[in-house]
Amino acid sequence: MATDAFAQGKLAFEHNLPMSSCEYPVGSSLRADWMSGWTEANNLARRTVSDTDPHPGMMGDGTEEQNLNQKGNPDARITESEVREAFGKK
Repeated sequence: MATDAFAQGKLAFEHNLPMSSCEYPVGSSLRADWMSGWTEANNLARRTVSDTDPHPGMMGDGTEEQNLNQKGNPDARITESEVREAFGKK
C-alpha cells in the first residue's frame, strides 16, 4: 500500500514541482517514498504516443480536414498528375 508520502510525491510532480522540493529528511523512508511517487508520475508522463500507437502522427486517410476533427474527403485529394503538373514534372 502506498504511503501518504508516495501520494504527495506524485502530486508534487503533477503540480510541476521538482524533486528538490521534497521536504522530508535525506535518508528517511518518507523521503524515499516521496521520491518513488514523484518518479512514478514522471515515468508515466514520459510515455509517448508511440507506446500505444504504432504510427504516431499518421492521420486516417491523411487529409488535412482530420487535423480539424472533421471527416476527410477522399474526393478532394489532388491527383498524382496534378502534383507533377504543379511541380513541372511530367
